[in-house]
Amino acid sequence: MDVFDLHTAAEESAGTPISKEEYRLALPAARHKMEYINDLNGTRHSEPYLAILIAETVRAQRLTQYLNALYDLREQARLESLA
Repeated sequence: MDVFDLHTAAEESAGTPISKEEYRLALPAARHKMEYINDLNGTRHSEPYLAILIAETVRAQRLTQYLNALYDLREQARLESLA
């Protein structure tokens, strides 16, 4: 009997490894989104769909981190040019 490994399925959906910390942070948001979608549409999505939502959440978190770092570098350069 195969046991569904949600973390592994999320990594397969993302096409990239997901750290334990990224997974831990993404899981509550992905669960909430799936519950919202299920309630809104009367659907009964389960763990395979949750894995897709975890991957989506991790990608969004990574993009946010990248853009925040880019902004910080730009702001630092701007402040240094004023000094």
